[in-house]
Amino acid sequence: MGAIAFCSNQGDIIMTHPTYTQQALCRYNLKSLKRIAAELGVTLTGDKRAAQTWVNAIITHQSTQTHKVADNQALAQAELDHHIATQAQAVAPELLRIVEISFDHHEYYADDKLVASISHDDNHLTQRWVVMINDKEVFRTNTVMRCHRYLSST
Repeated sequence: MGAIAFCSNQGDIIMTHPTYTQQALCRYNLKSLKRIAAELGVTLTGDKRAAQTWVNAIITHQSTQTHKVADNQALAQAELDHHIATQAQAVAPELLRIVEISFDHHEYYADDKLVASISHDDNHLTQRWVVMINDKEVFRTNTVMRCHRYLSST
């Protein structure tokens, strides 16, 4: 059986999930179990003549190794999430605040400054929703949600 593993920056092989299942280990003879244990760095306590002792030791060792990886991964993920949140706050410190003036008119504010508006143009046949920035038309489409998406992505 193979394991998914990765190399740390120190060159160590780190187990991401158990290499051997209990069922698979029970099929091996004592000599093979000792070889597997040696490869994994298992230290045995108990009767070294009993195959089940070796199986239990290998399973226990694999369990402790995968728990260490899971804990490290959770810590790394939390650090990454914090870093991303910090960077997002630095790049875009405040989201736009949307004020619905009426059904067909919305205004977008950054802090207290008007930065864009969406309005409905009855005179246009197919693309009646218009995004205006600095009193200039910058985008036109057939739905208000596409205008919202345009402003959210720019």
